[in-house]
Amino acid sequence: MKIKACRPAKALPGGLVRIELEDARNPAELEVRLGEELADILGSSQTFLTVRIPEGGTGELTVVDKDRVYRAPLTIGTVLVEDLHPVANPVVDALGNIYITFSGTRGETVPFGVFVIHPDGSKHPFLGDIVNPTGLVIGPDDCLYISSRHTGTVYRSTFDKQVEKFVEGLGVASGMAFDSQGNLFVGDRSGIIHKVGTDGKAAIFCELEPSVSAYHLAIDSNDVIYVTGPTLATQDSIYQISPAGKIDVFFKGFGRPQGLAFDPNGWLQVTGSLRGRKGVYTFVNGSPECTVASPMLVGLAHDPLGKYLYLVDNQRLYRIEH
Repeated sequence: MKIKACRPAKALPGGLVRIELEDARNPAELEVRLGEELADILGSSQTFLTVRIPEGGTGELTVVDKDRVYRAPLTIGTVLVEDLHPVANPVVDALGNIYITFSGTRGETVPFGVFVIHPDGSKHPFLGDIVNPTGLVIGPDDCLYISSRHTGTVYRSTFDKQVEKFVEGLGVASGMAFDSQGNLFVGDRSGIIHKVGTDGKAAIFCELEPSVSAYHLAIDSNDVIYVTGPTLATQDSIYQISPAGKIDVFFKGFGRPQGLAFDPNGWLQVTGSLRGRKGVYTFVNGSPECTVASPMLVGLAHDPLGKYLYLVDNQRLYRIEH
């Protein structure tokens, strides 16, 4: 027997992966393990196995055929930190520190709403006194911007924790992104994208369908904005908004698309579910390809040093190597 490939080639615990085989004479006798943990085989034939990556396993994914062991070419991410409550992308600074929220339920005040995770995985309180921190972004001034969906305010903090209100009155403020001119775009999940100039003055940039959770934003090198905002529909859209405010549907078909980012090659990535498969989808030449299999995620961020991809569900931060 021979293992030809794993698709996708990266996964988190709980993700579904297809292992492509050659000359598997009796697939019913095969076992798949992550370290000592058995993986559930959800489908099998002489040419493939569909498996769920087990929780708690460590090491390599292997296929066991009686007394022979075959290594599966799969990169598996690990849980870096738990006991969080992110609702959008984390962000990573130039030193590799990851900033992430404990957002809480609506109106809930928690001791610390923003944490910093050092590259060694240690978790430290960063900011308190912001109710329901939601979106995070690092600005061109090298400050951390935090939106509050409870107050409709965007706060600005230096990395030595000097905090001020940057702009108020933005409704249910959620995802944010900066363009090349230093303008901040903020998604109000009730149906508005706000444009905040460098002077801190906000104006309505465009209007979209309201979201039941949050808007998530990413901006490319041409200042084109990409937006997701899950609704109650079975299929949601990724919107593409020109610098002039023209709205187009970039892609429709995802179930609950959320976090958006651009990978080191400049391809757009989104977390969501497509045709029943959850994970990170990368748009290569306009077509989505699942590049990380996972449970349902809410956000992602790339390490500026080019070493790691960070992924978050509503409780945990994962790290996976590029």
